[in-house]
Amino acid sequence: MTPGSPGDPTVAGRLDRLHADLLRHRDYDLGFPGATDLPDMSPLAPFERLLLNNVGHPFAPGGAYRMHTKHLEHEVVGFLADLFDAPLDNRHGYVTTGSTESTHWALWQARLMLPGATVYCSSAAHYSVAKAAELLRLRLRVVPADERGEMRYDLLHAVVVRDGRRRRGTGAIVVASIGTTMTEAVDDVARIGAVLDAAGVADAMRWIHADAALAGVPLALDEPVGRPAFTFADGAHSVAVSGHKFLATPFPCGVVVALADRHTGRGDITYTAAPDSTITGSRSGHAPLWLWYLLRHWGPTGLRARADAARALARHTEQQLRGIGWPAWRAQPRAFTVVFPRPPQPLLDRWPLATDERGNAHAVLMPGVPRERVDRFVADLHEALATASGVGLVPDALAS
Repeated sequence: MTPGSPGDPTVAGRLDRLHADLLRHRDYDLGFPGATDLPDMSPLAPFERLLLNNVGHPFAPGGAYRMHTKHLEHEVVGFLADLFDAPLDNRHGYVTTGSTESTHWALWQARLMLPGATVYCSSAAHYSVAKAAELLRLRLRVVPADERGEMRYDLLHAVVVRDGRRRRGTGAIVVASIGTTMTEAVDDVARIGAVLDAAGVADAMRWIHADAALAGVPLALDEPVGRPAFTFADGAHSVAVSGHKFLATPFPCGVVVALADRHTGRGDITYTAAPDSTITGSRSGHAPLWLWYLLRHWGPTGLRARADAARALARHTEQQLRGIGWPAWRAQPRAFTVVFPRPPQPLLDRWPLATDERGNAHAVLMPGVPRERVDRFVADLHEALATASGVGLVPDALAS
């Protein structure tokens, strides 16, 4: 029996089949965010056989345990803290398993500071916000978003004022989406701060968390003038990003950065000789290592070039879709995400795209997506639309 053949039961054979399947899926991967333009990672190969555990507080050395990469984790947090305008003398953060944990941690810290506060997010916010609020037993108010996915600030004001009358002095925790899941819309942190000012919520009684999983790093690389307002300089108290989206780690991870004076630890743990300040106990030491290497490899200039190339591909995708008569748009000019009506099901069977209840689908043009894949998708869609139109499956307004 040939290794890798359908009936091959060996470990090597199963791995060969899995690898081939994943490569086939990658050729049709447009619907979910994840950069794939990794540079040469061979310098990290010697570390793959080492157990690296960044247990406990990220800035504490960890007592007698030396198999960690906390000094590199500190640099990763510092790089992003600089990028997001965190004060030099007032910053904290750590490398997480992903933005879900980052948001959970931020809301946990906010609850410790404001135990009676209510959480507010838009209807376009990531589903992890509701989950974190439920786990932390925090009240959640969902504010409608506009047609492009940005929070309705007038409705946020109305609900905060109403809640303030009922629960005076308990505070407000607002999660701003910096790149929503479906459209990559961006909530304006400065406007949210103005809403809280107008609603009479003092700075000491608020926490604004920027869930910037997808768009945070590329937006922060842009010149401040004209870019969406979402950093610490704009009023955020914590910011979260994913490592496996724009930063291209081949495994899920994230980073949360917060103002240190709003961070509440739980004291030293004898076993780890470090404060217990994270959601998890043991934490991957490989994730900070990979993030550190990628940030050092690209630097701000390389990261900015990757963002520019991805945005150019998003513009190309939008133009190509419109060129075949299929409506397409982006929620904001810097978005990697192109939104369009849900294609016929036969196309979705080949190209797995995220869809929503409004009948939209999207493509996310991350660094590493080849233009050839986009052009192949548009050609397949054109053919599918012609077939569907012939049997009456496409509305006349779209088929014409």
